[in-house]
Amino acid sequence: MDENLLTSFVLGVFCFTFFSQKALAVFQQCGYKTDEFFRVLFLGKRVEIKRLTTYSLIFLFYIVLVSLIFYKFKTTYLLLILIGGVALSGAFYLSSIIVKRADFTRRFIRIFLSSSLFAGLFSFLAYRLIDSLGCGISFAFSPLALLPILSPIFIVFGMLINLPYDKVRYLLSKRICKKKISKYPNLIKIGITGSYGKTSVKEYLVKMLSTKYNVLYTPNSYNTPLGICKTVKGDLSSFDILVTEMGARRKKDIKELCKMVCPDVGIITGISNQHGQTLGGEEGVKIAKNQLIEGLSGKGFAVFSCKSSGAKELFERAKCKKYCVLNGVSDCVLAQNITQTVDGISFDLILKNQRYKTFAPLLGEHNVENILVATAVSLNLGVPIQKILPVIPTLAPPPHRAQIIKTSHGVTVIDDGYNANLRGIESTANSIKHFSAYKIAIVSGIVESGKEDYITNLKVGEILAKTFDKIIAVGVNGKAIKDGAESLGKSATLAQTTKSAVQMIDKNSKETVVCIFNDLPDKYSI
Repeated sequence: MDENLLTSFVLGVFCFTFFSQKALAVFQQCGYKTDEFFRVLFLGKRVEIKRLTTYSLIFLFYIVLVSLIFYKFKTTYLLLILIGGVALSGAFYLSSIIVKRADFTRRFIRIFLSSSLFAGLFSFLAYRLIDSLGCGISFAFSPLALLPILSPIFIVFGMLINLPYDKVRYLLSKRICKKKISKYPNLIKIGITGSYGKTSVKEYLVKMLSTKYNVLYTPNSYNTPLGICKTVKGDLSSFDILVTEMGARRKKDIKELCKMVCPDVGIITGISNQHGQTLGGEEGVKIAKNQLIEGLSGKGFAVFSCKSSGAKELFERAKCKKYCVLNGVSDCVLAQNITQTVDGISFDLILKNQRYKTFAPLLGEHNVENILVATAVSLNLGVPIQKILPVIPTLAPPPHRAQIIKTSHGVTVIDDGYNANLRGIESTANSIKHFSAYKIAIVSGIVESGKEDYITNLKVGEILAKTFDKIIAVGVNGKAIKDGAESLGKSATLAQTTKSAVQMIDKNSKETVVCIFNDLPDKYSI
């Protein structure tokens, strides 16, 4: 094979590997959805597209310059082209700020390898075509300059070539999962959905139910069809209850999950405008979440976290056996005398005119309602209150949900990086008031509220200004947060990433509490 052709292929693969790292991570964060991927790249701030275009122009200039000067010295010429491609793509990679790197799942690896092959073939064929046309030495390797800007296209090609296999595998996995669950008619299936609070309610519920039953549940934030498929992969015969978290980014996601699981119990946590862009505003969010209630089996019941007006509205619409949980007013279980301290929340849990004093080592009064929802479901499934009460003081927040971390420097970090709603941010902020220390908030704000993004993040700034001594606003929502804080006379600093925000903090100041709110992945910043 011609050395130039081989060089073009190798450089195509190599350059794609380094130029595409951030785009690949974003593609995975978009759920491998092409429409969302291109919307993020081309309709957002287009930072990554601008960077890729700049590197393409630099690469073109370099190739033409090297071709004109060194083409007669074949070995030197090829070496300089290789060095230039490696150096430029390496510089791009090292200068890329990737908040959340891609998970190397089997699907991701297939897409990456296929995309790399497309990039190599493009370089190979383009060189051969231009060389055969006799366009001149300065144009021979010029197609390589398109590699940076074309890397998102190669990613999509890589996905498309794998799509038939992935689709068949996906449908087959869902069918096997549904068939497997249906073999156990006595297995109680619980579905949990909402705009926020799903994972916390799931964790608390599993601990309560486990005092009486063998419980299988979706780990972490596995709330997709494949997440449920992975959860039920093993033997189900030893389990009494299956608890599934159900997420919705698109209009029929919950309906699809309900067809797989056929839930007996539905739990609706808080409703907000999160994912409003893809679901069609808050009304679209309510329609999507209500698919869980519509998908319940005839013998089922539902529990609603009614502090959210959206969830309360769904409660009022529901035709099944239902329970409304609201701290002070409830037809099942309620809480009174709620007191937040640095150590956690104490409150009175009231059931059938009986009052039980209890304590949970959690930050944020919104957790009381999460506990009540889990308690209401557990009681209705036959777990006695005497078994539930000892569980409450042992509850711990799921990762990145107001986790308290003591650093070696003595600074206290409140990791609330998964928090993405106004109510949760306000609740956590109010709980921080009890810390007698210098308070710093690092916040990326709230996304996917559509046209309301600016107004929503303006409110975030206002909320934080009431509690924190210093506010560092990160990323695309920084200006709105800063404007909100300054409207109440509190200054705010802007930062590009959470990592750079953390570097602004004096780590040797022991009397400091740093609260990190909603550390957004890359697709919201490019």
